[in-house]
Amino acid sequence: MIAEIKGKLSRTGHNLNESLEDNLTGNFFGALKYIPFDLALRKIFSAGVYPSKVSDLIGKINADFWSDKIEFWPYDKEGEMDAFLNFDDTIIGIEVKYASGLSSDDAIDNSSMIDKQSVEAEDSKNQLSRESRIISRKGECKTKILLFIANRESCRNVYNDVVNRNIISNDVQLAYISWQTILVELEKLKLDDRYYRVIIDDLISLLTKKGFESFKDMHIDFDEDIDQEKFYSFYATDSSDSDFETNSKIKGANTL
Repeated sequence: MIAEIKGKLSRTGHNLNESLEDNLTGNFFGALKYIPFDLALRKIFSAGVYPSKVSDLIGKINADFWSDKIEFWPYDKEGEMDAFLNFDDTIIGIEVKYASGLSSDDAIDNSSMIDKQSVEAEDSKNQLSRESRIISRKGECKTKILLFIANRESCRNVYNDVVNRNIISNDVQLAYISWQTILVELEKLKLDDRYYRVIIDDLISLLTKKGFESFKDMHIDFDEDIDQEKFYSFYATDSSDSDFETNSKIKGANTL
């Protein structure tokens, strides 16, 4: 509904991927804004956002009614974020991806300039880099966060690439949460209000239909710690350890 109100849905089928992302953005945040921030979105983000230092910052935001705190697709000369949250002490710019990658990128790499404050980093055309500069110009002394939402694998790859290249504004903290994680956290929410529960159930059904349901249950004994940022492969083996050694003696047999 929000995407259509804001004129983000194409009537001609032009740029279908962008329309799908805008519609998903509007459906997700447009539905959650009817539920107090403290009861739903804060819990989802504080539990699922990576890195944890950013999820901790979000967990400290105190807000109840927040429909007046969110702006969809705010225009800026450097680009257009999907959503912008403006709280008392924190601002959060949000970039959403569903069926496409970043809209722009380049080969700029400022990794060699880390800790060299006297050297001015080169501005990148990378979409997240541009959006970090937009956020940097807002909020004055507020905590500034740029949150990337996408498929799990895309989140990790894009985050690692952008951080390693050092192309995010220094006063902006980049973080991500995958749609798969959002779905898991939606399923964990315990809400007493039955009307709120209807909204959450609809969002769970939507993200499940979008294909974001992930494998959750496999109970195994494992001696090593599991790193949530790594991938693991499990496979069957045909080998087994067998011992046919016996100490039994046959009665009446002669020893040679």
